[in-house]
Parts: sequence; C-alpha cells; structure tokens
Amino acid sequence: MKKITLISGISLLSMSVFAGSLHKFDRSLSLNTDRLSGIEMDVGAGSLEIVGIAGNEIKVNATIESKDYSDIEDLMEAFEDKMEFSLTRDNGFALLKAKKADGLNWINNKNIAINLQIEVPKSMNLVIDDGSGPMTIENIDGSVKIDDGSGPITLRMIGDDVHIDDGSGSIHVAQINGNLDIDDGSGEVVLKKINGSVDIKDGSGEINAKEIAGDFKVDDGSGSIIVKDLEGDFKLIDDGSGSVRVNGKSWGRK
Repeated sequence: MKKITLISGISLLSMSVFAGSLHKFDRSLSLNTDRLSGIEMDVGAGSLEIVGIAGNEIKVNATIESKDYSDIEDLMEAFEDKMEFSLTRDNGFALLKAKKADGLNWINNKNIAINLQIEVPKSMNLVIDDGSGPMTIENIDGSVKIDDGSGPITLRMIGDDVHIDDGSGSIHVAQINGNLDIDDGSGEVVLKKINGSVDIKDGSGEINAKEIAGDFKVDDGSGSIIVKDLEGDFKLIDDGSGSVRVNGKSWGRK
C-alpha cells in the first residue's frame, strides 16, 4: 500500500544547556484530505489538542521535549532514532503516528514527550489510540472513538457518536449530538448536554451528568452518581457503593 508523508518546518528551542533541564524543538506535518473520510491517530506520551476547522487540510504542530538529555542535539538524534512521527494516507483514512518506534526495547531509555496541536476538517471521523497525557477535542461533526491509557479527557461540540475507553483520568464531555459510550477505569466523569443516549461502565469515581436527552445506563463500581434533567429512562445495572440521585430523587437499590 502506497503511503505519502508530508513533513514541513523545524525549529529548535533549548531551555538550558545543563543536563536535567527541559530541551525541546518543534516539527510540523500537513496532508490534503481529498477523498479521506477520517483520521486515525496512534500517539504516545504527551498532550493532545484537536480542533475541527473549515477546509481540506490536516495540520499537525508538535513540540518534542525531554529533561533526560544533556543538549538539544542529543534529543534530536534520539527522536530521529527512537520515535515515529509521520502523517500518511492509508485506505481512505489519514494515519498520524507520534510515538516511540515499534519494536524498540525501552527499558532504561530516556523519556521523550510529543505534545500535539492538530487542526482537522471538522467533517472528519476521529479514531485515537493515546498513551498518556491530557487530551482536548472540540468542534468535530464526525464520530469520535478514543482508546486512552491515562490522563484527563475533555470533549466539546461533537456532532456524532462518541466512544471512550479510558484507563484512568477525569472525563469531561459537553454538547454531543450523538450517543455517548464510556468504559472508564477510574476518574471523575462529568457530562452536559448529550442529545443521545448514555452508556457508562465505570470502575471508580463520581459521575455527574445533566441535560441528557436520551436514556442513561450505568454500571458503576464505586462513587456517587448524580443525573439531572434526564429526559429518557434511567437504568442502574450495578452500583457497588455511593449514593445515586436522578432528577433530584434518590434512586433505591433493588
């Protein structure tokens, strides 16, 4: 399968010449999205910010940083040798990789973070496999599917269905025009203005939701559950511990 990678722009910034200080440099990628329906992202450690815009181009701005290298040249060399950073076409999708290279043994290796700021056409569908770090996504008309290891997740203004599979970290979701499905290990879940149904499987952490147009189903290990302004039906599969209130009333266990 033919893949085309477009890479442009590089700038350097070293905060200090001393080992143990933060060194970082920037790189950028871009790709025309003609005949592409979505983008898959395979990213490792670092922050991830995605915003939907008008147009037909994906733009990726990355800041690569580490405190584990003595100077910027060592960090750049390690990045080239140990990390993948590419934006390609793959079977009707764009494919972004920003992570450690496959097959490398990272025992005793130094840490490198890639912080990403990404603009995508707002009509695209997103499929994200993320290692760790905070994630923010907003203004997307397509669907969003997230498999995340750890770190807080914030989603706003999503026009289609959302699925989140998260290991740990808080989840804040607002203004969703589709259904919302969350499988969460631990961390607070806060929801507002969901125009579809909500299905949550949660290990631990409080759940606060309001302005839910569809049904609300939850399977919860521990932590309180508060649901306000629910228009659909409420279904509690299991609740290990913690209070449950729905539309201002306590929900009795059966």
